[in-house]
This record gives sequence, C-alpha cells and structure tokens, in this order.
Amino acid sequence: MNKVFYLKLLIVILIILNGVSFTKLSTLSNSEYCYYEFDNNYILVEKNIIGSSVVSFLYKDNLDNYISEIYDYKSSKLLSITDLIKEDKIDDYNKKIEELLYLKYPKFISDVLINNTDNSYLLRDNELVIYFNNYDITPSINEVLYLKVNYNEIKDYLNFTFLLDSTYENESGYNYTNAKRAVAFTFDDSPNNLKTTRLLQILKDNLSHATFFIVGEKAINNKDILYSIKSYGNEIGSHSYKHQNYKKLSKEELEEDYLKMNNLYQSIFHTNLKLLRPPYGSYKDSQLNLINTSFILWSLDTEDWKHRYSDYIVNYVIDNIKDGDIILFHDSYTSTIDAIEELLPILYSKGYQVMSVSELANLKGYTIENNQVYHNFS
Repeated sequence: MNKVFYLKLLIVILIILNGVSFTKLSTLSNSEYCYYEFDNNYILVEKNIIGSSVVSFLYKDNLDNYISEIYDYKSSKLLSITDLIKEDKIDDYNKKIEELLYLKYPKFISDVLINNTDNSYLLRDNELVIYFNNYDITPSINEVLYLKVNYNEIKDYLNFTFLLDSTYENESGYNYTNAKRAVAFTFDDSPNNLKTTRLLQILKDNLSHATFFIVGEKAINNKDILYSIKSYGNEIGSHSYKHQNYKKLSKEELEEDYLKMNNLYQSIFHTNLKLLRPPYGSYKDSQLNLINTSFILWSLDTEDWKHRYSDYIVNYVIDNIKDGDIILFHDSYTSTIDAIEELLPILYSKGYQVMSVSELANLKGYTIENNQVYHNFS
C-alpha cells in the first residue's frame, strides 16, 4: 500500500469521526497531488505548474524545514531532481550549483551546503530554488539558506520545458544590502607580503572587502600585491609615502608627500588616489584643504599593534561593533590575520556585512567628498 491509499483512508476517517468537509486536491489527469496537503504539520508555501511538464509543491513543516514534491504533469509520477536533468549532464549541473553557491555564501557555509543531502526543490517558470535543510554550520546561521538558479545557467542540462529570462542577475554575497548591518574593515601600514596575501584570501572566502591604506615606501617594491588587492575587489588609500606624522610636516612637505604617493598610485592604476588616512590619525585642520583627498579615520580602533592576541581582537570587535563603523586594523601582524579569519564568519552569523570604506558610504547614502574627515557612516 502506498501513501495515496493512506491519505484517502485518513480523509474518510476525518469525515466519519469529525464531520470534516474538505476541498478535493487539485487534480491533473484524474490524479491527486502532494501527500502533505491534509497534514496540519505542513504549510503550503508555493505551488507552480511549469508548462505542460511538471507540478512543483513547496511546504514548510513546524520546525521550519522545507519539504518539496515534484510530479510529472500527466502521469502524476513523483520526480526527483535528477529526473529533471539529462543523465549525461548531472556532473555539469552539480558543478554549476557549486559555482553559484560559492558566489552567494561564504566558504564556511558553502563547504557544508555543497555536501548537504537534505535539500528541497521548487520549480518556477524561470528558475529553480534549492532550500537547504538540517545542516550543521559553525558558527550557527539564523536564516533560511537557499539558492536561486536561473534556468539560463542550467538550460543545457534540463529535460523539461521552461522559460528563459532575457536578462537576469545571479545572487552574490557581494550584493550588499541595507537589510543587514554593515561595517568597513581598514588595514593600515600595508602591504605586508605573505600576511597581506593571506588576508586577501580570507576576505575572498568570506565574500568581504576592505580598504588597505598603503605606505609608499613599502608599496613601491610590492606592486604585485597592490594588483591583487584591487583584483579581489578591495580598495586602496594612502597612508603617506614615508609614514610621517602630518602634524609635524610643513605645507610644502605635506604636498610633496601626497604628490609622491599619488604619482606612485597613478603609475600603477592610471587614476588618482581618493582616500587618505594620516599616520597615527594625526593632522592639522589647516591641512585639510591642501590636498585633494578625503581623510578617513575610524570609529573603532582594535589597537592590534598593542594587543597581539587574536582572541582579544575578536572579542573586542564583537563587544564593541556597531552598524556603520569604520574599524581599524593593521595587516602587519599574524595575530590580526588570525583574528580576521575567525571574526568574519562570526560577524556574518550576527548579520553583519564587511566591505570597503567607499562601499559602506555608498550603501549608507553618503558621498565621500574631498577635504572632509570621516569617522563612520552611521
């Protein structure tokens, strides 16, 4: 005996014992659909009929797990996701899902979801939506994890009739949103060879960006690292050419330092520097109008140069972070890089996005102007 028999038996019992009246399930080809229709533990989320091929149901149970069933439109045969994929294209399909998953979620999440076996599938006219259930991710994530896959991405792998959008955009963790809190990570005294290179990979793995305030004397022989900083989607600002205290510089010395720094940047990226962080955060108000740049300070200083313990840095940030903060680090210390590796997944789990200064300003509706000082974008 199958599920349909038990479903019918349950309906008869309900009618006899409780006088229950009900609406018959939607039928196609005289067949009944979805075994969860009369179970009070499930709520129908969405039902779609795709062309003349398939019917797709998505339910949510009382534990907020998603449950799906897909049927052949004519025969009422229950289908698995592999039934909808050409047999010789399953590997290609899986690779594409993996690619899109790592585009949307940080590595610590995607590494788990890519091997998750308890998934639910919803078909729409133009996309497949995959819901992930019963996963074990650390730190724990308090959100529904799902992936929208436009049929354009997998059109060569499917064996049913579907629609194709003329334009579409894949979900990306770099599509920052005001629906979540946001902060800017900044790193002074950069670049620092292998430490900076490791930091760039950590940022990439967590779909985060940062602003690197570089020192000219260190950068001139490390142009390859500067290219990597930019190619990973991060931002570069000036931290002076010789890391001098601006308060101790004359007008001419300040202008010379900035010109030398800007010429270096122009020689590499063919554009002017837009952001500057004075060493030690030290400057005179009279200097603001001497050079065409904005002064970027901070609202949260980790003092990682003094507290060279990753646990201290992680706990300090978690205890003090606020939406709109500009946070000061240095990529000079292994303890800082270790802290960033631990901190980024924790911040994601707490609903934070980590980005560059300019991305944060843009997200919060600020225009960064020359000759102005910024501590945060709250």
